[in-house]
This record gives sequence, structure tokens and C-alpha cells, in this order.
Amino acid sequence: MKTYLAVLKKDINFKKLETLLKSKEIKLAAYYKTIGVVKLESTLPVSETEFQEYFLSVEEEKII
Repeated sequence: MKTYLAVLKKDINFKKLETLLKSKEIKLAAYYKTIGVVKLESTLPVSETEFQEYFLSVEEEKII
């Protein structure tokens, strides 16, 4: 399973995002509200283009 960090756009419908993530079998692992970032876990790749309405950027978490 891969982990992704995504920067949220302002004023999004978070409940709608949660529903969309569940439908795509993507787990919302953490929500860092103060900095507007979510941590996602998925076996499939998560791309920024799939979630243009919600995210400014999506990056795979690199573990050093």
C-alpha cells in the first residue's frame, strides 16, 4: 500500500471528498486541518488529475 500527501483547496465540501475517496477505495489516513493537508493510503496510484476539484497537489510520500 502506498501513502500520498495531498494539499487541499480552500472551501471544499469535505464530506463529498470523503465519499469520493471511499468509492475509489482510498483510505483517508489523516487530516491535518491547520495546514490543509490530507494523508491518503491506496493500493492503486492516486493522481492529481482525478481530484482537481479538491486538491492543489498530490505527492507520493517518500520514506527516507
